[in-house]
Amino acid sequence: MLLHASHAAQHGHHSILLRTLDSDVVVLAMLLAQEMQSEDKMWLAFGTSFQYLAAHEIAAGLGRGKARVLPMFHALTGCDTMSSFARRGKKTACEDTPELTEALLLLLLSFAPRDIPDVAIRIIKRFMILLYDRTGKCTDTDKARRKLFARNNNVQLITPTKAALEEHVKRAVWS
Repeated sequence: MLLHASHAAQHGHHSILLRTLDSDVVVLAMLLAQEMQSEDKMWLAFGTSFQYLAAHEIAAGLGRGKARVLPMFHALTGCDTMSSFARRGKKTACEDTPELTEALLLLLLSFAPRDIPDVAIRIIKRFMILLYDRTGKCTDTDKARRKLFARNNNVQLITPTKAALEEHVKRAVWS
């Protein structure tokens, strides 16, 4: 669908309408809309009631950096091909986190999954800890995990392990 929309934009079509029920398509459309010419417009008919979204306006409002990392953020927090974290979805994760955007941009510039920059993974770990414990001061995911388990005594309410989080990040960025 997006390949056809991109092709249409490259060949002189200045107004494109995509109809979808899938939030993954909406996220990827934001990235495509960011790459289109300023006079091009992309509309999305989204959901069962077909709410019309101006993808070109949303992408412009997000800015180039956020629009580029939106697919990674979407995958990191759960999408069709990636699991989400237990009881932590997009609404919980959507608070303005400029540090996370910077970390995801660093990942975007990396060329191999094994080469995750330390600063990026450190920021993502801290982001994950804050998803589960808003007031936590811990920066180590495994320590935060132990503290959360001692407090809640529920495996569903604790962060993933350091190793699981790193693998999740690799899948989110290079899937």
